Amino acid sequence: MTDRTVPTVLSDLPYAEELRPFDPEQLHLDPHELVHFDGDRFEGVNLTGARFIESAFTATQWDGGVLRRCRFTDVWMHTVRMAGTDTAECTWLDSTIVAGMFAGTASFNSEVQRVVFSSCKLNGVNFRAARLVDVVFEDCLLTDVDFGEASLTRVTFPGSSLRGLHLAKAKLHEVDLRGATELDLASGFESLAGAVIGRAQLIAIAPALAANTGITVQDG
Repeated sequence: MTDRTVPTVLSDLPYAEELRPFDPEQLHLDPHELVHFDGDRFEGVNLTGARFIESAFTATQWDGGVLRRCRFTDVWMHTVRMAGTDTAECTWLDSTIVAGMFAGTASFNSEVQRVVFSSCKLNGVNFRAARLVDVVFEDCLLTDVDFGEASLTRVTFPGSSLRGLHLAKAKLHEVDLRGATELDLASGFESLAGAVIGRAQLIAIAPALAANTGITVQDG
């Protein structure tokens, strides 16, 4: 992934001065372009197929609801919370998510390309059969995240903690796990082919790797 500066405040966005405040009466109008969602809370909202282009979300909360097949292009999210939200089959392009928290979100069959997750918490997120290309999880906490049957290409995890990661039948290409501060797999040890890990990480997961791949370890 091409190195780029991660915008950490709203003013860092190249389109910041063009943003207009979100109007609740226009929630179901499409597309949402150059809109600033600030402090809004959405409960059980259905926005299937909506498009968000060069828009910003700050301190926004989504409780349940459906965002399936939405398209997020060049969006910026800061302190966004999603709990039990259906974001399956979404497309994410050239976007940045900072200090977000996602719990129990369904993101299977999604397309995620050139996206940075920075200082985010992902708990029980379902990325099954998703396609991730040039994605960075930086200083994140991933707990019980499911990448089963997903395709990961040039995905990195600098400074991130991976706990109970599911990789069953996943396909990894140029995935760099060396920067992860914690690497704990719940499934899919065979899918590590195509990934790069550090020597210390290999030693740490060796017992689980042996147990899950049928290797018998005996002394003498």
